[in-house]
Amino acid sequence: IYDMFDEARHVRDIKDLLQLLINGNRYVSCDYGTQNPTAFLFWQQGADKKWYCRREYYYSGRDKGRQKTDAEFSADLKKWLGNIEIRAVILDPAAASFKAQLEKDGFKVKKAKNDVLDGIRLVATLLLTGSIFIDKSCENLIKEFASYIWDAKAADKGEDKPVKEHDHALDALRYFCMTIIKMRPGIRILK
Repeated sequence: IYDMFDEARHVRDIKDLLQLLINGNRYVSCDYGTQNPTAFLFWQQGADKKWYCRREYYYSGRDKGRQKTDAEFSADLKKWLGNIEIRAVILDPAAASFKAQLEKDGFKVKKAKNDVLDGIRLVATLLLTGSIFIDKSCENLIKEFASYIWDAKAADKGEDKPVKEHDHALDALRYFCMTIIKMRPGIRILK
């Protein structure tokens, strides 16, 4: 789907760019799962107005043989962030119980905009315009760019629909782009 994604162009060693990053403009985007993976992405805006995904958290209950509770995921998020303050967690709109837990634990939560096709178009536009970059440590996110494909059976019926596999970190990325970046002036979605 994201054939415009190019590791040489879009993947960076963000620690070399720390002086460029704006401290107050930080978010975490999240795709939540119990058996399916839960992915957190930490985003920070640069003085150049571009967005940098600095790191990821990725936990698969299926792969690990153990599911985590909402409270455990919230504690993991707190530990993963350390003393970094964020503006909000951009959360999978279907994750109502996790939203309640995060709010109980003091996080501000924004419900993600989940328009899949518009989101895919926006992410493609942001990649093409060099508006988002991924830290080289985000292994799962980078891997998912290569394996995210259109559903051939849906295409046979005239539908544009991605295959719902290997897309958890990419869903978190799309949520962030649709909820935070799209709201900024000057961003247009290619159609």
